[in-house]
Amino acid sequence: MPLRLVQFLLLGGLIVLVLVVIVLAVRSLEPAWLPLPELAAKEEASITLAQPTPVPTFTLTPSPVPPTFTPTSTSTATPTFTPTQSPTPTNTAEPLIEPTATPLPPLPASPPASIEPPTPAPPGLDFVVVQQRMRTNEENSVLGKVANNCGGDHSIYVLVVDAAGQPLTGVVVGDTYKNVRAASGSAGLGKLRIDLWSNTMSLEVQGNIDGTAYTSEQTLPLSTRDEDIPAEWLFAGGYCGSIADCQLRQKTNGLCRGHYSYDVTFQRTW
Repeated sequence: MPLRLVQFLLLGGLIVLVLVVIVLAVRSLEPAWLPLPELAAKEEASITLAQPTPVPTFTLTPSPVPPTFTPTSTSTATPTFTPTQSPTPTNTAEPLIEPTATPLPPLPASPPASIEPPTPAPPGLDFVVVQQRMRTNEENSVLGKVANNCGGDHSIYVLVVDAAGQPLTGVVVGDTYKNVRAASGSAGLGKLRIDLWSNTMSLEVQGNIDGTAYTSEQTLPLSTRDEDIPAEWLFAGGYCGSIADCQLRQKTNGLCRGHYSYDVTFQRTW
Protein backbone atom coordinates (compact mmCIF):
# COMPACT_ATOMS: atom_id res chain seq x y z
CA MET A 1 0.00 0.00 0.00
CA PRO A 2 1.50 3.34 -0.86
CA LEU A 3 2.47 5.76 1.97
CA ARG A 4 0.20 8.54 0.77
CA LEU A 5 -2.91 6.40 1.11
CA VAL A 6 -1.97 5.40 4.64
CA GLN A 7 -1.63 9.07 5.60
CA PHE A 8 -5.01 9.89 4.06
CA LEU A 9 -6.76 7.18 6.06
CA LEU A 10 -5.16 8.22 9.33
CA LEU A 11 -6.16 11.82 8.73
CA GLY A 12 -9.74 10.81 7.92
CA GLY A 13 -10.01 8.69 11.03
CA LEU A 14 -8.69 11.54 13.13
CA ILE A 15 -11.31 13.90 11.67
CA VAL A 16 -14.10 11.40 12.40
CA LEU A 17 -12.85 11.05 15.98
CA VAL A 18 -12.85 14.84 16.50
CA LEU A 19 -16.40 15.08 15.11
CA VAL A 20 -17.59 12.40 17.52
CA VAL A 21 -16.02 14.23 20.47
CA ILE A 22 -17.68 17.51 19.40
CA VAL A 23 -21.11 15.85 19.08
CA LEU A 24 -20.79 14.33 22.54
CA ALA A 25 -19.75 17.69 23.98
CA VAL A 26 -22.71 19.45 22.39
CA ARG A 27 -25.10 16.88 23.83
CA SER A 28 -23.76 17.42 27.35
CA LEU A 29 -24.08 21.24 27.04
CA GLU A 30 -27.53 21.25 25.51
CA PRO A 31 -29.28 23.72 28.06
CA ALA A 32 -26.79 26.43 27.20
CA TRP A 33 -27.69 26.10 23.49
CA LEU A 34 -31.40 26.78 23.97
CA PRO A 35 -32.98 29.04 21.39
CA LEU A 36 -33.17 32.75 22.08
CA PRO A 37 -36.95 32.95 22.67
CA GLU A 38 -36.78 30.42 25.50
CA LEU A 39 -33.89 32.29 27.16
CA ALA A 40 -35.79 35.59 26.92
CA ALA A 41 -38.86 34.01 28.50
CA LYS A 42 -36.80 32.71 31.40
CA GLU A 43 -35.15 36.12 31.96
CA GLU A 44 -38.54 37.88 31.95
CA ALA A 45 -39.91 35.38 34.47
CA SER A 46 -36.95 35.91 36.79
CA ILE A 47 -37.25 39.72 36.47
CA THR A 48 -40.97 39.80 37.20
CA LEU A 49 -40.56 37.52 40.18
CA ALA A 50 -37.80 39.66 41.68
CA GLN A 51 -39.71 42.99 41.56
CA PRO A 52 -41.24 44.03 44.98
CA THR A 53 -44.98 44.73 45.30
CA PRO A 54 -45.37 46.94 48.49
CA VAL A 55 -44.71 50.27 46.66
CA PRO A 56 -48.36 51.48 46.26
CA THR A 57 -49.25 50.96 49.96
CA PHE A 58 -46.52 53.33 51.25
CA THR A 59 -47.68 56.47 49.36
CA LEU A 60 -51.26 56.37 50.71
CA THR A 61 -50.53 56.89 54.44
CA PRO A 62 -49.04 60.47 54.65
CA SER A 63 -51.64 62.10 52.36
CA PRO A 64 -54.67 62.42 54.74
CA VAL A 65 -52.78 63.89 57.74
CA PRO A 66 -51.91 67.54 56.81
CA PRO A 67 -55.23 68.70 55.23
CA THR A 68 -57.40 67.79 58.24
CA PHE A 69 -55.23 69.31 61.06
CA THR A 70 -54.44 72.89 59.95
CA PRO A 71 -57.86 74.40 59.10
CA THR A 72 -59.61 73.36 62.32
CA SER A 73 -57.15 74.93 64.83
CA THR A 74 -56.85 78.38 63.19
CA SER A 75 -60.45 78.97 62.16
CA THR A 76 -62.19 77.97 65.41
CA ALA A 77 -59.81 79.66 67.90
CA THR A 78 -60.53 83.34 67.11
CA PRO A 79 -64.35 83.47 66.73
CA THR A 80 -65.17 81.45 69.86
CA PHE A 81 -62.81 83.35 72.24
CA THR A 82 -64.01 86.94 71.73
CA PRO A 83 -67.72 86.58 72.64
CA THR A 84 -67.07 84.74 75.93
CA GLN A 85 -64.68 87.38 77.32
CA SER A 86 -67.03 90.37 77.04
CA PRO A 87 -69.46 89.51 79.90
CA THR A 88 -66.74 88.62 82.45
CA PRO A 89 -65.56 92.18 83.47
CA THR A 90 -69.02 93.15 84.70
CA ASN A 91 -69.17 90.20 87.13
CA THR A 92 -65.64 90.45 88.57
CA ALA A 93 -65.66 94.24 89.14
CA GLU A 94 -68.26 94.15 91.93
CA PRO A 95 -66.50 91.95 94.54
CA LEU A 96 -63.15 93.74 94.06
CA ILE A 97 -64.46 97.08 95.36
CA GLU A 98 -65.41 96.05 98.89
CA PRO A 99 -62.11 94.49 100.14
CA THR A 100 -60.09 97.61 99.29
CA ALA A 101 -62.33 99.84 101.35
CA THR A 102 -62.48 97.77 104.55
CA PRO A 103 -58.83 97.30 105.63
CA LEU A 104 -58.25 101.00 106.47
CA PRO A 105 -60.28 101.72 109.62
CA PRO A 106 -60.98 105.35 110.46
CA LEU A 107 -59.10 106.88 113.34
CA PRO A 108 -61.23 107.41 116.46
CA ALA A 109 -62.58 110.90 116.94
CA SER A 110 -60.65 111.63 120.15
CA PRO A 111 -57.98 109.03 120.97
CA PRO A 112 -56.65 109.28 124.51
CA ALA A 113 -53.22 110.88 124.66
CA SER A 114 -51.74 108.51 127.20
CA ILE A 115 -52.19 105.19 128.97
CA GLU A 116 -52.70 105.95 132.62
CA PRO A 117 -51.19 103.62 135.26
CA PRO A 118 -53.90 101.68 137.12
CA THR A 119 -52.49 102.57 140.55
CA PRO A 120 -50.61 105.64 141.83
CA ALA A 121 -46.85 105.39 142.15
CA PRO A 122 -45.54 104.41 145.56
CA PRO A 123 -43.81 107.25 147.46
CA GLY A 124 -40.09 107.53 147.93
CA LEU A 125 -39.07 106.70 144.33
CA ASP A 126 -36.47 108.65 142.44
CA PHE A 127 -38.35 108.45 139.12
CA VAL A 128 -42.02 108.04 138.23
CA VAL A 129 -43.79 107.42 134.93
CA VAL A 130 -45.66 110.53 133.83
CA GLN A 131 -46.49 109.37 130.31
CA GLN A 132 -46.87 106.04 128.52
CA ARG A 133 -48.85 105.80 125.32
CA MET A 134 -49.09 103.73 122.16
CA ARG A 135 -48.35 105.66 119.01
CA THR A 136 -51.14 105.80 116.45
CA ASN A 137 -50.95 103.83 113.24
CA GLU A 138 -50.14 106.99 111.27
CA GLU A 139 -47.48 108.07 113.77
CA ASN A 140 -45.88 104.63 113.45
CA SER A 141 -45.65 104.94 109.68
CA VAL A 142 -43.12 106.57 107.40
CA LEU A 143 -43.92 110.28 106.93
CA GLY A 144 -47.19 109.73 108.77
CA LYS A 145 -48.75 107.75 105.92
CA VAL A 146 -49.99 104.23 106.55
CA ALA A 147 -48.58 101.80 103.98
CA ASN A 148 -50.37 98.45 103.57
CA ASN A 149 -52.62 99.43 106.52
CA CYS A 150 -49.78 99.12 109.06
CA GLY A 151 -46.81 101.19 110.10
CA GLY A 152 -43.33 99.76 110.06
CA ASP A 153 -41.78 100.93 113.35
CA HIS A 154 -41.38 98.85 116.54
CA SER A 155 -39.67 101.04 119.14
CA ILE A 156 -40.06 102.58 122.59
CA TYR A 157 -39.15 106.29 122.60
CA VAL A 158 -38.14 107.44 126.12
CA LEU A 159 -37.74 110.95 127.51
CA VAL A 160 -36.15 111.56 130.94
CA VAL A 161 -36.79 114.92 132.69
CA ASP A 162 -36.16 116.44 136.13
CA ALA A 163 -38.78 117.70 138.56
CA ALA A 164 -39.12 120.95 136.58
CA GLY A 165 -39.56 119.12 133.24
CA GLN A 166 -36.05 119.82 131.93
CA PRO A 167 -34.27 116.99 129.99
CA LEU A 168 -31.73 114.89 131.87
CA THR A 169 -28.79 113.15 130.24
CA GLY A 170 -26.82 110.14 131.44
CA VAL A 171 -29.81 108.40 133.05
CA VAL A 172 -29.83 104.67 132.34
CA VAL A 173 -33.19 103.10 131.37
CA GLY A 174 -33.69 99.38 130.80
CA ASP A 175 -36.21 96.57 130.94
CA THR A 176 -37.06 94.87 134.22
CA TYR A 177 -35.25 91.70 133.12
CA LYS A 178 -31.99 93.64 132.62
CA ASN A 179 -31.75 92.51 128.97
CA VAL A 180 -31.55 95.92 127.26
CA ARG A 181 -30.28 99.25 128.56
CA ALA A 182 -29.73 102.70 127.08
CA ALA A 183 -28.74 106.12 128.45
CA SER A 184 -30.73 109.28 127.99
CA GLY A 185 -29.05 111.66 125.55
CA SER A 186 -28.16 108.86 123.11
CA ALA A 187 -31.12 109.78 120.86
CA GLY A 188 -31.33 113.52 121.54
CA LEU A 189 -31.48 115.79 124.55
CA GLY A 190 -32.84 113.66 127.40
CA LYS A 191 -33.97 111.02 124.91
CA LEU A 192 -33.20 107.36 124.22
CA ARG A 193 -34.67 104.68 122.00
CA ILE A 194 -35.12 100.95 122.66
CA ASP A 195 -36.02 98.51 119.89
CA LEU A 196 -39.09 96.45 120.62
CA TRP A 197 -39.13 93.29 118.54
CA SER A 198 -41.71 90.51 118.81
CA ASN A 199 -41.76 90.66 122.60
CA THR A 200 -43.18 92.43 125.63
CA MET A 201 -41.23 94.46 128.17
CA SER A 202 -41.68 96.93 131.04
CA LEU A 203 -39.14 99.75 131.43
CA GLU A 204 -37.66 101.44 134.52
CA VAL A 205 -34.89 103.87 135.40
CA GLN A 206 -31.99 101.82 136.73
CA GLY A 207 -29.30 104.40 137.53
CA ASN A 208 -26.85 106.89 136.17
CA ILE A 209 -23.86 106.37 133.91
CA ASP A 210 -21.63 107.51 136.77
CA GLY A 211 -22.72 104.47 138.81
CA THR A 212 -25.41 106.10 140.96
CA ALA A 213 -28.35 103.75 141.56
CA TYR A 214 -31.94 105.03 141.24
CA THR A 215 -35.31 103.63 142.24
CA SER A 216 -38.05 103.90 139.69
CA GLU A 217 -41.64 103.19 138.86
CA GLN A 218 -42.12 100.61 136.09
CA THR A 219 -44.15 101.11 132.96
CA LEU A 220 -47.03 98.87 131.99
CA PRO A 221 -46.07 95.91 129.75
CA LEU A 222 -45.38 97.33 126.30
CA SER A 223 -45.70 94.78 123.52
CA THR A 224 -45.75 94.25 119.77
CA ARG A 225 -47.83 91.07 120.09
CA ASP A 226 -51.53 91.61 119.41
CA GLU A 227 -52.78 89.33 122.18
CA ASP A 228 -50.73 91.22 124.82
CA ILE A 229 -52.12 94.65 123.90
CA PRO A 230 -55.45 95.84 125.38
CA ALA A 231 -58.14 96.33 122.73
CA GLU A 232 -58.71 99.85 124.09
CA TRP A 233 -55.14 100.80 123.18
CA LEU A 234 -55.50 99.40 119.68
CA PHE A 235 -58.75 101.28 119.16
CA ALA A 236 -57.24 104.52 120.48
CA GLY A 237 -54.32 104.09 118.07
CA GLY A 238 -56.58 103.67 115.04
CA TYR A 239 -55.66 100.06 114.35
CA CYS A 240 -59.32 98.97 114.20
CA GLY A 241 -62.77 100.51 113.90
CA SER A 242 -64.13 99.64 117.33
CA ILE A 243 -63.19 97.75 120.47
CA ALA A 244 -65.25 94.77 119.27
CA ASP A 245 -63.47 94.93 115.91
CA CYS A 246 -60.10 95.02 117.72
CA GLN A 247 -61.01 91.97 119.80
CA LEU A 248 -62.07 90.06 116.68
CA ARG A 249 -58.87 90.96 114.84
CA GLN A 250 -56.78 89.91 117.82
CA LYS A 251 -58.22 86.41 117.47
CA THR A 252 -57.77 86.24 113.70
CA ASN A 253 -54.31 87.86 113.50
CA GLY A 254 -55.76 90.73 111.49
CA LEU A 255 -53.85 93.59 113.12
CA CYS A 256 -50.27 94.89 112.83
CA ARG A 257 -48.39 92.20 114.73
CA GLY A 258 -44.78 93.15 115.40
CA HIS A 259 -45.24 96.80 114.41
CA TYR A 260 -46.29 98.95 117.36
CA SER A 261 -44.38 101.80 119.03
CA TYR A 262 -44.69 103.64 122.35
CA ASP A 263 -43.80 106.95 124.00
CA VAL A 264 -42.64 106.92 127.66
CA THR A 265 -41.61 109.79 129.92
CA PHE A 266 -39.78 109.33 133.25
CA GLN A 267 -39.67 112.30 135.66
CA ARG A 268 -37.34 112.69 138.62
CA THR A 269 -39.17 113.40 141.87
CA TRP A 270 -36.59 115.69 143.48
